[in-house]
Amino acid sequence: MKTAMLALALSFGSTASLAAAAKHEHVGDLICTVGDQSPKAAIICVFRNKNTGLEETYQGSLANAGVAKSVTPKRTLLWTVNAKPTVELKPGVLAQRYEAPESEQKIAKSVEGETKPDVSLNLITDKNDDLTALATLTLELKLLSAPA
Repeated sequence: MKTAMLALALSFGSTASLAAAAKHEHVGDLICTVGDQSPKAAIICVFRNKNTGLEETYQGSLANAGVAKSVTPKRTLLWTVNAKPTVELKPGVLAQRYEAPESEQKIAKSVEGETKPDVSLNLITDKNDDLTALATLTLELKLLSAPA
């Protein structure tokens, strides 16, 4: 009986440590300013690496059915950048397309990378912000500049 309990405890401990290792960690912040709007809202973003303090600049776009109504020009969107510990934070790591996971499309506060799903962005909002228009958000980022 003790052997079975010990084996169960070890098995649970291994599963818990694997689950912990698979979690995303906060690696920096992304500050985006919304520019002009056409079918997509143009944005310029600065990513600040939490560990090094180095900054990268990205250009991109926001798109969804309600973006023209909900994201006004000159609005600033703040995101926390999260990644699994295995992700190498080299220049351009955020350059990809992001979408809300299907499970969160009603209340999208986070988007995950399409080609690098180990990187995700969590929107930091004011309690008065209406996120319903951002529910089917698609965000695309391309690297403009990075420190040498």
